Amino acid sequence: MFSTPPPRRHAKPARWWSAWWRKRHPRDARPSRLEVKPPALWGQAEPVWLALWHWLREDPATEPMEVPRLELARQDFCAALNDFRSEDAEDLLYRAKHARSLRELWHLRAELYHLIACRFNQHEADRRMATVNQHFPVGTPGGRPLTTRDAHGHDHLAER
Repeated sequence: MFSTPPPRRHAKPARWWSAWWRKRHPRDARPSRLEVKPPALWGQAEPVWLALWHWLREDPATEPMEVPRLELARQDFCAALNDFRSEDAEDLLYRAKHARSLRELWHLRAELYHLIACRFNQHEADRRMATVNQHFPVGTPGGRPLTTRDAHGHDHLAER
C-alpha cells in the first residue's frame, strides 16, 4: 500500500563552500570593529584605607587636586554636543551632566552617536565618539583580548 520513497541523493553539503571560501580568503586577524565595554560595577571608588590615609596626611592642600575620571568623561561627552542645540540634545546633555557613574554615561553613548550621526554624518559621529570612548575599556566583539596585531593591522614579529 505505502512504499518507501527512494533514497535521496544529496548534493555536497553547503559546508564545502564555506571551507573552500575560508581556504582561499583567510580571515584577517583584525576585528572588523572594536567593542567599547562598560566600566566595571565595582571598584570605581577609592578604597577606604586610601581615603583614610589621605585624610590623615598633614598637608593635603599642597597636592594638586586630581580631576576624577567621571568628570573628564562628562566633559568630553558634553563637548561632543557643543555645536548644536535641540530638545533631544539638551535632554542628553542634562542626563550626561547628572550621570552618577561612568557606567551611566556609557549607556548614553548610543543616543549621543545617533544625535551626531543624524545632525552631521557617520564619519563625524565616529570621530567625536572616539574622544568619548577613550574613557571606557576596549575589547573585541568576540571577547578576545586586543593584541598588537589587532591594534596596528599587522604582526610586528613577522617583519623581522
